[in-house]
Amino acid sequence: MKGFIKKIIVFLVLAILVVIGIVIGSNYIAKTQSRFKISEDISTLVLGHSHSQCSVNDSILKNSINLSASGESYFYNYQKLKKVVGANSHIKTVFIEFANNHVDSVMDDWTWGFEKMSFYLPFYSPYMDSEDFNVLLEHNSTDLFASYSIATRKHLYRILNGNYDLIDDIGSFAASKQSKVEELIAKNNFNPTLSKSHTLSETNLNYLRKMIEFCRENNLRVFLIRSPQHPLYADLSNEALYQNVKNTRFEDVDLLDFDAMQFPNKYYLDLHHLNYKGANQFTTLFNDLLKSNLLNTDDKQAIIDARIEDFNTKQIKPSF
Repeated sequence: MKGFIKKIIVFLVLAILVVIGIVIGSNYIAKTQSRFKISEDISTLVLGHSHSQCSVNDSILKNSINLSASGESYFYNYQKLKKVVGANSHIKTVFIEFANNHVDSVMDDWTWGFEKMSFYLPFYSPYMDSEDFNVLLEHNSTDLFASYSIATRKHLYRILNGNYDLIDDIGSFAASKQSKVEELIAKNNFNPTLSKSHTLSETNLNYLRKMIEFCRENNLRVFLIRSPQHPLYADLSNEALYQNVKNTRFEDVDLLDFDAMQFPNKYYLDLHHLNYKGANQFTTLFNDLLKSNLLNTDDKQAIIDARIEDFNTKQIKPSF
C-alpha cells in the first residue's frame, strides 16, 4: 500500500512539473519570438480603450497607428506600450486616451476581473514584471491562475501555428456604420459604467503614470486626449472628479480635450462612442491641428477650443 501511495505521489509531482514546464516554456517562447514591428513611416502611437478605438482613424491621422482596444485598462496598455516602443524606435509621439471612466474604480475589474484577465493575459503575460504579476495576484489569485491556463493554451496554439506577429491582434481603429443613439434615448437606456460611489481606481491611475514616465524615459512626447462623447453620456456625471484628477495628479501632462465637439446623433455609434462618420470628422480636425503645429504651442487647449467652436457653428444642430 505504501508503495502504491509513493507511486501516486511521484506521478503527481511529475505531472505538476510537466505542467509548470509547459507554462514556463510556452511563456518563454512567446516572449522571445513575438513581434511588434510596424511600418517605419509611423511616428505616432495612439493607445486607449474603446473610445479612442472608435474615434481615431489612423488612415487620416498622418503617420499614426491606433492600437487602442475595447475594454483595455491602462495596466494592459502599459504592457503594449513597452513592447511596441521597444520594437519601433521611429515612434516619437504617444497619445493616450483619458476618458471619464478611466479614473473610476470600474477599471479595477477591467484589470483583474476574470473576463479581462482571461482575454488580455494571452497577449501580455510574457511581458509583465513581478510588480505587474503581484497586482493581479493580490487582488484575484484564483482567476489569475485560471487565466494563465487560458494564456498557456493560446501560447501553444501560437507556437504550433508559428504566428508570432501580434500587431494585428492587440488593437486597431474600429469603424462602425451603425448608430444606436435614437433607439437608446427612446428606451431611456443610458448605460452608465461608473461605480455608484464614483471612487477612484488607484491602480489604473498608477499605470497611467507609469506609461507617462516610460514615454519620457524613452524621449517620447506624450499627451492625453479626450475624444468627443455624446452630451447624454452617463459617465459624464463624474466630470468634477475627472477634472480634479487631471489637475492634481497629471498637471504635468497636456490634455488635448475634444469633448466639446458636437455632432448629430447619426455620427455616434452610441452614447459612449463615435461611429465612422464622427470619427472621420474628429480625426480630420485633429490632424489639421497637428499639421498646424499644435503640439509646439503653449496654449494648446485654447487653440483646440477655438477650432471646436468654429466646427460646432457649422454643424447641423444636434438632435438630443
